[in-house]
Amino acid sequence: MIAYRRAKKLFEYRTPNDSFSRLAQISQQPATFEFPRKQLPLQFYFCGPLHDLSGPQAIDFPFEKLTDQPLIYMSLGTIQNRPLQFYEMIATACASLEVQLVISLGGSTQLSQLPSLPGSPIVVKFAPQLALIRRSDLVITHGGLNTTLESLAHGVPLIAIPITNDQPGVAARIEWTKVGEFLSVSQVNGQNLQQKIRQVLTDPKYQQKARQMQKDIQSSGGVKFAVDIIERAAATGKAVQSRSPD
Repeated sequence: MIAYRRAKKLFEYRTPNDSFSRLAQISQQPATFEFPRKQLPLQFYFCGPLHDLSGPQAIDFPFEKLTDQPLIYMSLGTIQNRPLQFYEMIATACASLEVQLVISLGGSTQLSQLPSLPGSPIVVKFAPQLALIRRSDLVITHGGLNTTLESLAHGVPLIAIPITNDQPGVAARIEWTKVGEFLSVSQVNGQNLQQKIRQVLTDPKYQQKARQMQKDIQSSGGVKFAVDIIERAAATGKAVQSRSPD
């Protein structure tokens, strides 16, 4: 790649950061949801989630079926959500616990594809995710960044079962920050899953850490902060530096 860029008289990338914007780099993580970093560029900003947590989600859901049991909301996202055995394992793990399980299937899995699940969970094609997260005691996710940050923005701990792409990295951050637990696909079975569910629901440290992350998100600046940075970069054509060079 370096030889090719030299031959074409293109800028040579020396570090991964060289391939990103020299004006501003914006992350929707809060800084506390990142591993220690020693070489962040001066124009890098942790702005927190770039989403609207207040708007209504016009998706039908049988809220009248919710009980006063601890609520577990499960979503494996809308794309990589086809491992049907996960749904059965999670339903089995929850069936003998005093909890209520809601499963959102997402785009590529059909209700007709599922076997009969133990414990009578509420299973829907799509769910009003934010409304359910607000009511949840635990979210089981594939480790997608959006669901993870939406959960933490509401102070809800997680169990992550990453499948692909950035999900293992997000899951590792969930475990490292102690806002939840991480199970790899190869580790998932009914026994391990039930043990993790009990652990997260009964150990108060997970909720405490998730609520601290909620505060960190609230103080990160969000969309307004990100827009301010973008507008400054657009107006000046120069790097918007978050700190002075050492």
